[in-house]
Amino acid sequence: MGHLIFILTTLVLLAGFVVLSGYEEKRGMRLFTPFRMRLDKNVARVEFILAHVDFGAFLLDEMRRIAARVGHDVAHISLLAVRAAERLLTRAVRYLRTLHVADIAPRESARGYVKTLADFKGRLKATHPKIPDIH
Repeated sequence: MGHLIFILTTLVLLAGFVVLSGYEEKRGMRLFTPFRMRLDKNVARVEFILAHVDFGAFLLDEMRRIAARVGHDVAHISLLAVRAAERLLTRAVRYLRTLHVADIAPRESARGYVKTLADFKGRLKATHPKIPDIH
């Protein structure tokens, strides 16, 4: 059934072409002249392209261009990721350095405090007698 539809469509188009050509020849003028001129020009352009363009080289060139573009985009995204990681690490290092500097900062001498505490312990022993062990 499908083959019959294609055959009938082809025959109808052929009959239409023959009738239209006979009508135009009898009248001495073309129907739809501007449209058919544009169509003829476009068909001639397509025919020229098909005859003169090396599609293998064209496809190879396009594939190289696409691969270069994808490579560029991947490199750009990688660079953005590295920069983001760099910013995070820089902040972490800055934070850790400020903590470390605060811990290392020079303090007041603890000698006076230790001396006072030792004197206090000595006075405490002097005022309290030693308690004997009961066993």
